[in-house]
Amino acid sequence: MCIAVVASLNAFGAPFVPGDDNQFLERLPRAAAPMGAELRDLRARTGDLAASIELAQKFVTLGGEDSDPRYFGYAAGILAPLWSMPEPPAKALLLRAMIAQNRHDFDAARVDVDTVLKSDPANLQAWLMRAAISKILGHLDEARASCAPLAASSEPLLAVACVSEAASLMGGSREAAEALEQTLDARPEATPERRRWALTILAEIAARRGEAQRAEHSFKAALETAKPTAYLLAAYADFLLDEERFADAATLLADQARIDAALLRLALAEQRLGSDGFAEHVAQIDERFAASRRRGEAFHLGDEARFTLYLQRDPSKALRLAEQNWRVQRTPADARILYEAAIAAGDAGAADRARAFLTRAGMSEERLKRLSLQASRAATQQSGP
Repeated sequence: MCIAVVASLNAFGAPFVPGDDNQFLERLPRAAAPMGAELRDLRARTGDLAASIELAQKFVTLGGEDSDPRYFGYAAGILAPLWSMPEPPAKALLLRAMIAQNRHDFDAARVDVDTVLKSDPANLQAWLMRAAISKILGHLDEARASCAPLAASSEPLLAVACVSEAASLMGGSREAAEALEQTLDARPEATPERRRWALTILAEIAARRGEAQRAEHSFKAALETAKPTAYLLAAYADFLLDEERFADAATLLADQARIDAALLRLALAEQRLGSDGFAEHVAQIDERFAASRRRGEAFHLGDEARFTLYLQRDPSKALRLAEQNWRVQRTPADARILYEAAIAAGDAGAADRARAFLTRAGMSEERLKRLSLQASRAATQQSGP
């Protein structure tokens, strides 16, 4: 944690000192308050391995739900003393893999996951993480193979959701959606968090297929099942934007501007609505990306490409960012921004490659036509007076 603080000070120069003790710098989420007390208690019990891992897990869970890198930093600080151990506990290695994955260091995450699997081939969480990393990297055959051991779980929803997501990206989106929907209906006893995850996958498959009513139903069910994650909010917002339901998207994200991905999508909705807060939000997004670059980070190149294309109207720069992002991760969202930026920039080769991926992932032809028109319109507005 100290290292993170020092690094941020070095990146931004001299620390800011408020002129008034009553001046608010930032409001932290209420969810973090209980962990503050646990952290103070942990410092008083140096060497409590189980407590350290438990608290780090809570921070990682919060970080994943809120897409807040600070929580991952807290977890990394708590776990740091464990890395001097000859054989760190498997739970600690998986947490470190989650932290690395959040920082888009997929190679490091994969090393920790594989280390766990060498000593514990039946570790279902490790297999699930391995599948997730493989999907992000576009290694879909590896992802599906990593899903297979999940069949040993007492909860079939884990295996079916994992396999369905991979299969849906390999030309089997209809069959994947049907299998996942049937399993969800048959397993109402699954935990809310697992159902939220599976419903999000089902909603995204339906959205790519252009099945708006099915996607809407699944997104709403996911939102009602458990606390919405930052990923779920962004995915549902993207669906609403695609359906040109800009007011609904703005309402969904109105209180989520702390999350970078949510703020971007809020601004995209406000752009179409002509909202008063649009210009301010664009400036905030621009500063957040600039701050990330000053820290030497490049974690959200896909969103930055989208911001550059649609809010800054710079197709050439957007394409460079999208291509750089595509070299790191290859999900449908990454292929989509590459496709849109390539069309707007007039790069037929890049557009064809991205289109092939999107078609294989079940993107409907009607949706692809709409994306092409949207990107072409952006290019026209950029070159206009």
